[in-house]
Amino acid sequence: MSRRFNALAVAAAAAIVGASLAAPAAARQQVAPPSGARPEVTTPAGDGYTLAFDDEFDGSTVDTTRWNFRTDQKAKSAQLARNVSEGGGVLSIALKKEQYGSYAYTAGGVVSKQPFRYGYYETRAKTPVGAGWHTSFWAMAGDGTDTYTPRRRTEIDQFEINSSAPQNISQGVIAWRADGSSTSIGRRTAQPGFDTSAGWHTYGFDWTEDRVAFYVDGTLTDTATYPPSADTHDYLNIWLTSIGYETVDETKLPATAQFDYVRYYQKDYYVDNDTPASYGYSENGAWNDSTLPGFTVGNTSRWSAAPGASATWRPNLRAAGHYQVYVYRTVYPGSDTDSRLDVVHGGTTTTTHLNYTTGTTGWVSLGAWDFPAGTGSSVTLTRGNGNARADAVKFVREV
Repeated sequence: MSRRFNALAVAAAAAIVGASLAAPAAARQQVAPPSGARPEVTTPAGDGYTLAFDDEFDGSTVDTTRWNFRTDQKAKSAQLARNVSEGGGVLSIALKKEQYGSYAYTAGGVVSKQPFRYGYYETRAKTPVGAGWHTSFWAMAGDGTDTYTPRRRTEIDQFEINSSAPQNISQGVIAWRADGSSTSIGRRTAQPGFDTSAGWHTYGFDWTEDRVAFYVDGTLTDTATYPPSADTHDYLNIWLTSIGYETVDETKLPATAQFDYVRYYQKDYYVDNDTPASYGYSENGAWNDSTLPGFTVGNTSRWSAAPGASATWRPNLRAAGHYQVYVYRTVYPGSDTDSRLDVVHGGTTTTTHLNYTTGTTGWVSLGAWDFPAGTGSSVTLTRGNGNARADAVKFVREV
């Protein structure tokens, strides 16, 4: 398949009718038929999004440096690595009548090894023909060995499609709790008017700090309000999966679920003390977990009474640009009244002092500057007196 389309394809993309939110430019393109060209990997025009992760599935084997296989047993099938293959420009999941332990069917999927947070996620997919299969493009912390894990707190389902009703697309957010209970947020069934097993279509979701917006072929289908003050915002792995779920129509076997590509675009950059180490948070001196929450429910903040203690947030900015920088200030009696914050931007350092005992807990702007791409920029908080507090810093791109 050809990978290229020119920039005019983005400008001439389908309009979003009746939507209160515009899709990121990556989603604004007509979907080609299976035999046609797929959308090119480009920097979406005008939105400030930058491609941060993608797999076009152009190889002959699954790239296991980037993906784990889904290998759990759930519902009506056992998920096997051998059922997942890459070739012909697509990722294919074979769905079979095959005895595996107590399961009469086998299926599979892949889970990204790298976790992500806010940004725009997109795939192009074709679901299997014949009843019995549950195909999904979703995001949740995990490695594919089990979906019942303590790491499971945030689940974003771009699509869950049962092959018995291929015209129905279930979308929404699930907030999981430690006891296994959950709350569905913004859950609805989209009916875009086509059979998802009959052709290729693009599916995307744009996750920001306050909501998740869902798109099908560039058209907004649902928006789930999802503020971090109400629910936990985890770093999530991308799942492309299909499992046995209902009574299987064995006359249609073997069946196949296919994914043409997966892409993740980033615009704003968040670094906090709960991020994976590779995401750029570090400390100097003795720091401790605080009982005071971080900017998102369920995550911790940090404190230090050590002289000269400091915390540094160093984002990996995918693109140069003008960014507004915010620090999350946790206001509490006995905290530092004179925390020094040094913002390094383009070889220049700008210093601000904040009092953590007065005002309101929340985001505080430190200013806006031009930043180069890469990891050379940073924010460092240094204790002045009292208990220094560190949680999160965000770099919001101003387009």
